[in-house]
Amino acid sequence: MKSQLVVNDNLINYYDFGSTNQQAIILLHGWRSQALIWEKIIEELRANYRVIAIDLPGFGLSPVPAKPFTLDDYAETVEALCQKLKINNFILVGHSFGGRVSIKIAIKHPTKVKKLILVDSAGIKRERKIIGGLARLFKPIFKQKIMDGARNKIYQAIGSEDYLATPKLQKTYQNIVAEDLSSYLCDIKLPTLIIWGENDKDTPLSDAKLMNRDIKNSKLEIIKNAGHFSFIDQPESFNKILSDFLK
Repeated sequence: MKSQLVVNDNLINYYDFGSTNQQAIILLHGWRSQALIWEKIIEELRANYRVIAIDLPGFGLSPVPAKPFTLDDYAETVEALCQKLKINNFILVGHSFGGRVSIKIAIKHPTKVKKLILVDSAGIKRERKIIGGLARLFKPIFKQKIMDGARNKIYQAIGSEDYLATPKLQKTYQNIVAEDLSSYLCDIKLPTLIIWGENDKDTPLSDAKLMNRDIKNSKLEIIKNAGHFSFIDQPESFNKILSDFLK
């Protein structure tokens, strides 16, 4: 069921399936995505769980925030929405950018997260992002119009289509990718499942192995013949891995 709530002065659209007496599972999508990308996973889970899929601010039917968001802003928005829904304990599933948000929530509110599932998660800062910093460093040298064009070419060259495809969220995007979460991983003590597509080119398998190494109570499952959207590429394999972990 589609619903909307104002959370921290932002209108949040979300989908709520199941009943309030069931264990809640929160689904967080990736950048340039939306809640209903989890459709096949929702179908599998909704019989036994209360499943809540959120359009994070700026995506789906949730409007772009009035000010640029940080990762902390996204984490606090999700946690505040759960408070409004009177959900004090939940299982958290995050894909890509949603994985970043999930990691932050798990660190900031560990008593509220029962289990953590990271799906082809972002959060490990890549060296290529430094190029974006170089673009900003040389900004005073060029006129703004010239610099904007140069910055776009730089981001195209490093494959950051997300930056270019979401013009109203570009400052938010810069805030998000600037934060490296690798140093926080060892602080996560929750039962954690890491699911990864073996052919993921956006968040490489080396990131999954690093997360598995540093999150002590974690298990890594690699899905064959799957890329960055492993839950879409191989939904049956994904659902079995998820179901086994949840049991």
